[in-house]
Amino acid sequence: MSSIFRKLFDIHTAIGKIMISICIILVFAGVIGLLKGKIFPVEEVVSENYFIGDSIPLHDGNYNLTVNYAKTTNEVTILNKKGDEKTILGNFIVVNITISKDELSELNIYKIATNDFKLKDHTGIYVPLNSIMGAMGWDAINVHIDDKKGGHIMSSTKFSTKNSLKDYHYYNQPILHDEKTFDVIFKMDKGISVENELMVLEVDFYVGSSKHKKGSDIILLPKPSNID
Repeated sequence: MSSIFRKLFDIHTAIGKIMISICIILVFAGVIGLLKGKIFPVEEVVSENYFIGDSIPLHDGNYNLTVNYAKTTNEVTILNKKGDEKTILGNFIVVNITISKDELSELNIYKIATNDFKLKDHTGIYVPLNSIMGAMGWDAINVHIDDKKGGHIMSSTKFSTKNSLKDYHYYNQPILHDEKTFDVIFKMDKGISVENELMVLEVDFYVGSSKHKKGSDIILLPKPSNID
């Protein structure tokens, strides 16, 4: 009987050692993965290339969006909650957009918030390399080009992702079937301009929602004529 218990003890001991080894391996793998993510962060990639002037079917086509132009300016005028206009000085990027709700959309009325529009520099963009090289007006844009990835371009300027300013010209306004055109304004650090740097406008009305398709990223450059 004692030999049976000894064998059972030995088996449990062996299983315990195996489980401890597995746990140690998993912990090391987790630490390595965490360090890898911090040292070599994964790039977020824009796979659908929308540009200035494109008609964009936002959120499964429930909204129609077009970026008309983007510019850098040192003065903007915003509307406050009381209905008073205020002029602000500084370095700003203004993105002029036209948006409407699709006639067939059955979504509830949505009111615009400041975090619906984000300006970012960190997004990787894939477009055919020959299109990049042949793009009119792109020569002055400050980007890195990696031809090993078939045309992976990144902005040379680094800035944290920006939410738009709270401007009651559009903030808290409902998106209806009638087209609405307005400026989305971003306050930037001195020296950063949309005319010289690669930037991406992210438009997403339902951040974190699993009920709606993710929003869209728009490259704030004119669409090259050699991209279909």
